[in-house]
Amino acid sequence: MQITISMYSVIISNLRGLFLCLLLLPQLLWAAELIVWRQHPQSPGIIFPKKTKQTNEEAIAEYFYKINNTKSLKGLLDQSEIQSLRVKEKLPFSKGEFSSLKSTGHKPRFIIVTNELRELYGLPFSKRIQNVKKRLEMMGAEVYMLPVVHDLTLPIHEAREYRKKIIEQFDAQLVLGGADIDPYLYGEKNIYARYTIRHRDLSELKFVRAVIAEKKGMNFGICRGHQMCAVANHKKLFQDIQEEIGASKVHLDGDHFIKVDDSSEIFSIFDSKKLLVNSLHHQAVIVPKNDETYKVIATSYDKKPVIEALEFRNSKGYTLQFHPELMFNETGDKILKRFVDLTIKNKALEANPINCRQLIKKFF
Repeated sequence: MQITISMYSVIISNLRGLFLCLLLLPQLLWAAELIVWRQHPQSPGIIFPKKTKQTNEEAIAEYFYKINNTKSLKGLLDQSEIQSLRVKEKLPFSKGEFSSLKSTGHKPRFIIVTNELRELYGLPFSKRIQNVKKRLEMMGAEVYMLPVVHDLTLPIHEAREYRKKIIEQFDAQLVLGGADIDPYLYGEKNIYARYTIRHRDLSELKFVRAVIAEKKGMNFGICRGHQMCAVANHKKLFQDIQEEIGASKVHLDGDHFIKVDDSSEIFSIFDSKKLLVNSLHHQAVIVPKNDETYKVIATSYDKKPVIEALEFRNSKGYTLQFHPELMFNETGDKILKRFVDLTIKNKALEANPINCRQLIKKFF
């Protein structure tokens, strides 16, 4: 039988389709599922990956095995907050409890991006995450947690798909504060950065950058989280603002005033352009004038002002150098409530971009 050009094209097309299916088959067979785990009842639901043919218990056991045995993560195990938990130099874990990721419908769903192992445990170690959870829930949000090194048990292609699955389920990410980010992530040599853990930082960066790139949901960051969002948006950091720009030492641990742009939605709720905030950092974000990604919406009163807050120009994010979750006053409450309200507004816009004016007016 003579094969025509047309028949040849069909054969080639089918072979290409078959090849593509074979290429994707391992990913389809081994794609990780989302499971929700709590080691302690008072903890927020923690999102973990479960691979095909794994039980929930096996998925958690694999994560802790790799945490305990990955050399590049030794710095995480050496944190002073969790030293008392270690048994024979290893972090133990309990079976805990599992639940499904069920939506409550109208409530905006936040995933809190963490960077320390202490958040996996009960009080007093997880005081920070439980405080954030409680306050956001009081403001009307549904709160879950992404564990440090969320993709530790997954190969690269599965981790990428796993992040996409998480992003589909959430309306906002809130990236928490913590230790310095490895300057390697923004193309610089480490001169002043302290206690960096590159493996941890790269994992966090991949998630934060994936959420931002998806342009679905809101992006919020606090202190290190503010800096991580900036690095995810390809910005650099001052590694030490006292050494590099002569900033006041009050930034290291104290309260100071900042100048805010009250035209920004995050600060429009305040009557003054001057706010008293807390401070606990020695690094800061570098954003050039007329930047295409960011609008600077708050600065310190230093001779060379430190950037204290940023707004995404696409209105998909607001990040702060200070800590509203540790401000137990009207200012802290208003800012956290604004995070939730802005997420509700964005959720309505994404669901129905034309007919959501009434809902927006309700909250704004």
